[in-house]
Amino acid sequence: MKIAYFAWGSLLWNSDELDLQTPWKKTNIKLPLNFSRISDNGKGRLTLVIDNKDGVLNPIYYAITKTTNLNQAIQNLKIREKTITNYIGYINLKNDSSRYSDRLSKNDIQLFRSFALRHKIDAIVWTDLFPNFKNFSTENALKYIEIHKKDTQLYNKMIEYIFLCYVHGNIKTPITKKFL
Repeated sequence: MKIAYFAWGSLLWNSDELDLQTPWKKTNIKLPLNFSRISDNGKGRLTLVIDNKDGVLNPIYYAITKTTNLNQAIQNLKIREKTITNYIGYINLKNDSSRYSDRLSKNDIQLFRSFALRHKIDAIVWTDLFPNFKNFSTENALKYIEIHKKDTQLYNKMIEYIFLCYVHGNIKTPITKKFL
């Protein structure tokens, strides 16, 4: 089974745990993404997630994994993302099974399927975390970053993450633009 991961954030520069067969390559798919999730149970950096309410269309990337076992690919991503299985989306074209959130439209799923068919990929796996920033807006996100300036480690981590998303994934959001 040929399996691909889809990514748009830190996996693009930190994916050693996934044991990839190929480097990350840009797809023709764009998803609504934004820094609208606060990691570490609401105490950490802003994280880039699919956000069909406040997201901005941005490119996503794919890489082929060395494993040919879909359950193993899901497990590897689950461990890497420090999350639960329900937050790992997938589409298995071989047996027509899937798991994904309602943040993806029917059109998005069709784009995923078409991409897989065109590239002779049997399954696609991605991180399907939800936005959790209450009352998200660009202004509130920038305030969140600003109030953490005293915690230089967290502040620097957030700025670095936003910058690396831009450098490695060409991610452009109103938040990204404030730091470039």
